[in-house]
Amino acid sequence: GNIFTVRSKEDLFTLILKIKDYTIKDVTDGGLIIHFSLRKGSPAHFDFIWGRPGDLPGEPDIEYCGFEKTRRFWVDWLNSNVGHRLSSFQEYRDMVARSLLVLKLLTFQPTGAIAAAATTSLPESIGHGRNWDYRFTWLRDASFTLRAMFNTGHINEAGAFVRWLSRTYETHGVRNLQIMYSLEGKRDLPEKTLDHLKGYRNSRPVRIGNNAYNQRQWDIYGEIMDTALRLSDFAGKIDETLWPFFRDVCNMASEDWHKPDEGIWEVRNGPFHFVYSKIMCWVALDRGIKIARRYGFDAPIDKWEREREAIRKDILEKGYDEERGCFVQHYGSKDVDASLLLIPLMNFLPVQDRRVQKTIDTSMKELMKDGFLLRYKGADGLEGDEGGFILCNFWLIECLALSGRIGEARELFEKTSLASNHLGLFSEEYDYKNHEMLGNFPQAFSHIGYINAISTLLNIQANELRKETHAVSLLNRMRKLIPLRVVLNKSTEHHYHIGMDMAGQLKVALNHLQGTFFDTREGRINYHAMKDSASYQEYLELARKLNGFDPFGLHTDNEKKAFWINIYNILIIHGVIEMDIHRSVREVFHFFRRIGYMIGGLFFTPEDIEHGILRGNRPPPGSLSNQFRPSDRRRELAVTRLDPRIHFALVCATSSCPPIEFYDPEKIDEQLDVAGKSFINRNGVVIDEAYNILYLSQIFKWYARDFGENIDEVLDFILQYSGSRIRGYISQNRHRLKIKYLPYNWSLNQTLG
Repeated sequence: GNIFTVRSKEDLFTLILKIKDYTIKDVTDGGLIIHFSLRKGSPAHFDFIWGRPGDLPGEPDIEYCGFEKTRRFWVDWLNSNVGHRLSSFQEYRDMVARSLLVLKLLTFQPTGAIAAAATTSLPESIGHGRNWDYRFTWLRDASFTLRAMFNTGHINEAGAFVRWLSRTYETHGVRNLQIMYSLEGKRDLPEKTLDHLKGYRNSRPVRIGNNAYNQRQWDIYGEIMDTALRLSDFAGKIDETLWPFFRDVCNMASEDWHKPDEGIWEVRNGPFHFVYSKIMCWVALDRGIKIARRYGFDAPIDKWEREREAIRKDILEKGYDEERGCFVQHYGSKDVDASLLLIPLMNFLPVQDRRVQKTIDTSMKELMKDGFLLRYKGADGLEGDEGGFILCNFWLIECLALSGRIGEARELFEKTSLASNHLGLFSEEYDYKNHEMLGNFPQAFSHIGYINAISTLLNIQANELRKETHAVSLLNRMRKLIPLRVVLNKSTEHHYHIGMDMAGQLKVALNHLQGTFFDTREGRINYHAMKDSASYQEYLELARKLNGFDPFGLHTDNEKKAFWINIYNILIIHGVIEMDIHRSVREVFHFFRRIGYMIGGLFFTPEDIEHGILRGNRPPPGSLSNQFRPSDRRRELAVTRLDPRIHFALVCATSSCPPIEFYDPEKIDEQLDVAGKSFINRNGVVIDEAYNILYLSQIFKWYARDFGENIDEVLDFILQYSGSRIRGYISQNRHRLKIKYLPYNWSLNQTLG
């Protein structure tokens, strides 16, 4: 065969050959010698593997993979996820692609963990001992990696990492959460020195393992929760099963923020009350509050709000130096720290705040060395100096760009880019004077910084250009006024062969599009950019296939509910895109009865779907006649029994979508229960204890008879899905409650909180 396994002491190695002619010359204990010769154009392929193929859980056996097949995999990975966005990076496209490939290669496929770097002990200072092993996954580094992935439309990697994080939590619990793990998930990473090795350019010691795994670094809470909120923004949902983990992370931040720690830079002379660590505890609670409100998840929001304000007050009192006019590294210090550049990037304070601007300027004045920022200048318990930290430069570039200092940002960006090698790869640090790379290589942090910095720069430029050139055309104004029927999936082909899961496929495709084009700064989806993308054209082609779908093949109510809820939600968003809606669907005359899809040769508007099918052919609010007339064939599609929970699923705003990717006929009951809890507990019901008023969503007014014959029956229905606070209050006060109704939010493109 062409597969050879050799044992050397305790290690096992596998060699896989793909070559026509070879000869085994010698086989010794722990050794194998093979001779071969090649002519011009002859192919040869070798895989050298530590262990046996398939040793790791979930890892398939390795088979021969030719160069072209390998190259095609990576090209397809780039194009299938962000190919339509890479062009927006203009002349930086190749460098962004290179950085993405680095981050993907640092992702450990069997577990979803993300390595900080691929090497160990490449020195931060030539000839000295600042040499560390970075071949592990730091929760912080991985979270920062996911921000770069999100900025370029990669959502799958985020999902894999969060699932890995969740499994780690389930195994060890949140109180035993470490700052770092091995790629396989091991907890113990003892640091050892390999004294028989002299190291790179005599930079001893060479280390394996990293004792930082025992450190306390409270900033990880914020990084985890910031990732969770970004996942919500970009994926359009948070799996309900993940919420207990995220809630526990917030509770730990609430508990630990006032304690000292070793901080983001892992100093070995601490602990201190690091300002950045406390800011990230604030971030953890801030993001947790937003997520809980967005989906109606059970959480002690009042307590978190009090703690969030306490952290903010503490930081502004003790972490800000009035005399210097800037924030400092830790309480009692006079030194500035590059991590403080994240204050505006994490939205703790706006970038225009005078305290933030002074911190930016002080960092440039005191930490800049030959054009590259040091992380800090104070003692850290270690010998030797270090080079400029590349990621810190990229943070500074973002801060300058957001401050409107575009010229400075661009100049620094071009200089920082020179720190990459001829392949476009960055190390951790850089010595600009001697043009030397320092630290481990390639470094995820640096490539993350590159992607995020150029994303920020180009987004600001694009937004400014959009403001200058934006004008609503006469044609667009007329399209919003003239009450004509608008078919959003016109097609000349009606013979598509499609399955019953078509609506789910469309919903997933649209979810990914919305995530790809979500603008975190604006808190909105950039529908203009989406509409111009190649991926949106692919979505349109998929939507056209609905022309060939037979809706009469849906027999059970569960099949009908799942299919039509999915179609309703994507149809609304599709209409928002095509009708160029900026704020509210009320911009378009008769929006819900004008737009529609052709499905199986029949036309369906949102009103047809909601009232004619999902409400069992009942009259819309304010009407006396049923949606479908007796002669209308679409009457046959109506559900046999009205399920009032559908009202909680027919909401498409970013601020109100339940945490459900798509509705599945096999899981529809469970999913509608989730939708009910999400809707009611995220401001579908609001209590005013001071005046004993219960505010209900307008849905309970418009469709009151769907929920019950009277207000008592409506309240009984609400209680089934209410959280403990709402349920307890209604139960104790229901006979003296005053019922009022909340204004309805018609915006279909904004986040909540």
